[in-house]
Amino acid sequence: MIKVNYNALCTNKKGLDLFCGAGGLSLGFMMAGGTPVGAIDNDIDAISTYKSIFPMAKSVYLGDIKEWHPEDEIKEVDIIFGGPPCQGFSLARGTRFVDDPRNHLYQEFVRLVEHYNPQWFVMENVQGIMNIGGGVIYQQILEDFESLGFQVECRVINMAEYGVPQLRKRAVFVGNRMGVNFQWPTKTNAKKVQKTPKHEVDLPDYNSVNSALSDLPLPIGNYFSHRANAQMRGPRNRIAEKQPAYTLRVRGDEFALCEHPAVSAFIPGDAPEEPVSYHLIKTSLQEFYRQSAPEWVDHPIIEVIDTHNTTVLTGTRKLTLRESARLQTFPDWVKFQGRRTSQAKQIGNAVPPLFGYHLFCQIFSYMN
Repeated sequence: MIKVNYNALCTNKKGLDLFCGAGGLSLGFMMAGGTPVGAIDNDIDAISTYKSIFPMAKSVYLGDIKEWHPEDEIKEVDIIFGGPPCQGFSLARGTRFVDDPRNHLYQEFVRLVEHYNPQWFVMENVQGIMNIGGGVIYQQILEDFESLGFQVECRVINMAEYGVPQLRKRAVFVGNRMGVNFQWPTKTNAKKVQKTPKHEVDLPDYNSVNSALSDLPLPIGNYFSHRANAQMRGPRNRIAEKQPAYTLRVRGDEFALCEHPAVSAFIPGDAPEEPVSYHLIKTSLQEFYRQSAPEWVDHPIIEVIDTHNTTVLTGTRKLTLRESARLQTFPDWVKFQGRRTSQAKQIGNAVPPLFGYHLFCQIFSYMN
């Protein structure tokens, strides 16, 4: 179980969040003991969410990153992190991608790393970034940061291996200018199959959908289902009690909880009302969601029901926003701003804070 002391932030570890969204990486950074001091995004609702979570951030900017000059308020940072939109990674003339105007967002990330020269940086993107153009873009990214004096490691991470109840794979670049041979944080969970490496045999299985959601007074589904799209012949189903969710996407209506496995072009029923209470805690993951909020936010939900959730779902239904947020490991005290579609976008685009926590704890161990 993770115990977070928000009142004891390590203010000597200052972080700058580029393309911050709702602040998933910043939240993991803060949970690990760092202080977010600045952030930027061009989504007005995401910036509103970010400001409500991180009032200590001195410079939170809404707009074009090319027009942002955070040095007016932030003189230095220890870590820069963020995820440039993947649309920026495209090939130009088949060999290099730096001259393509669509790549300016990634170039701005590099520019700010060069300007601040932090000890560390973390850059997250879709796993496909590793092999676009036969690996040309991947090699270019390594070269760009190595030319600035950074030693870079990259790995495709399955977030489920760090406690996230979701099969979410992302490419994560970690660079440092301290000459450190970075070792990735130790996994906390492993899929129980015969091919599991020996050193992972004793790890608990992936957290399941129901391990994250079953303390909410809502009908519990037997299956977590993904609607079919142009790339799929039909819907996909996972056992909610035993398996993690599929990767959450920007559109929350792609996923549903179902009584029976979804077949054909199923249309899930409406999402129930967001709960205003909880059943008694069943798992450490649920305790993590309900941990005490920091002093600068109002604790949203306090009431606890002294019963077990025995309501079984009949038919199908969409996820609530809180359920989606839990599958991304946002604590329950986080309140997303904007309309429902905007909130779903903020949740789907985020890096799970629980993974960020493990990653930054590992980075801090080198800095300490």
